[in-house]
Amino acid sequence: MTGLLHIPTGLDLSAVAVGALGGAVTATRRAASEGIDVIGVMVIGIATGLGGSMLRDVALARTPAALRGDGYLLTAMAAAGIGMMFAHLLVRAATLIALTDAAALGLYLVLGITKAQLAGLSPTGAVLVGILACTGGGVLRDLLLGDPVALVRIGSWYVTAALGAAGVFLLCQPHLELTIATIATVLTAFALRAAALRWAWFSPAAGRRLPRRVSVRR
Repeated sequence: MTGLLHIPTGLDLSAVAVGALGGAVTATRRAASEGIDVIGVMVIGIATGLGGSMLRDVALARTPAALRGDGYLLTAMAAAGIGMMFAHLLVRAATLIALTDAAALGLYLVLGITKAQLAGLSPTGAVLVGILACTGGGVLRDLLLGDPVALVRIGSWYVTAALGAAGVFLLCQPHLELTIATIATVLTAFALRAAALRWAWFSPAAGRRLPRRVSVRR
């Protein structure tokens, strides 16, 4: 690989906006019942929009891109504000937001993997950084809302789609141009995530429930 994949700034900011919008809508819908104030909604929205990229850059010991310019934070703030004001309307577009997020999933997975590879990480380490970039915003949202982290719960194939797409990227990368490998990865992530949403595919439970108390005889 001769260089780092370049994502147009507009597309990068669009993904930030989608994440912040979704986070703010989720927080606003629960604000009245859980006592979340305006600042809280904004914080949750911004954390959801910027969390993945910031955690990725921190893992690579780099200054987060979101802190090197005003565009990222301003975009996240604007999207969070829109999500808060129009949550009652945007909730009807939940499917559209989910599909847009599915499209961004593979793209930011590739960006995370390539950045990690250029930093000298192994393939497994690079995939881990890519998964972190894809899921970090959602993890921060769940933590701030006091929810069980969806990343480690039975869910609709978010991480599974990312892992499948990561496998496609690692297989295609040595043999195809980076742009073609990226397109294949994005399409794979989108197809798996969209199919999971359409047919309600869920990851399996971890096994039989263990007894609450285990007696130990001496």
